[in-house]
Amino acid sequence: TMTRKDYVLIAETLRELLADIDREPVGMREVLTGERIGVRSVALRLAEQLRQDNPRFDRTRFIEACGLTA
Repeated sequence: TMTRKDYVLIAETLRELLADIDREPVGMREVLTGERIGVRSVALRLAEQLRQDNPRFDRTRFIEACGLTA
């Protein structure tokens, strides 16, 4: 079973990926949009899997910790 520390590590990693994308040059906007969509998709899929693993898992809080909106 995963712990809160594990959930925090995953959320921080996804948030850092989004921050890295945001620091890229503006001329790559189309590529960056695709990357943001990919990170969001991973975060949403992980949130669902983590909720199935732990019924007390707060999906909304996790998504927000990733730097996304639920």
